[in-house]
Amino acid sequence: MRSYLVDSSVILEALNGNLGAREVLNGLENITGKSYLTLRGNKKELLTHRAKLPKLYRFLRENFVEVPLTEEISDLAFELMTKHALLPNDSLILATAKFYELTLVTLDSDFEGPAKAEGISLFGGETDG
Repeated sequence: MRSYLVDSSVILEALNGNLGAREVLNGLENITGKSYLTLRGNKKELLTHRAKLPKLYRFLRENFVEVPLTEEISDLAFELMTKHALLPNDSLILATAKFYELTLVTLDSDFEGPAKAEGISLFGGETDG
């Protein structure tokens, strides 16, 4: 089973109207019948789906985990930042994907060259693979 690290660019692009990015977020629609973007910030709408929330919570807990930032990742991020001229936040994302051997889900083209050079698989936009 492949594991993924989801870059915030996917979420930001969805909020900016990118249909491909919205499809990723709308994957939660099968649980509540509403997209994440419809439920976000709408307490009244969210409460109408109260009975489905435990299922949504289980889905998120079973499919997504928060990975810790270790000293090794921090050191690797600095190395990648200087090696590939990455922004500090991008170097942390790339280092995390490399350290945990995760496929990076992103719409940020800045990752294409560095990810390829580091042997990190990318998924999203034109980087699917």
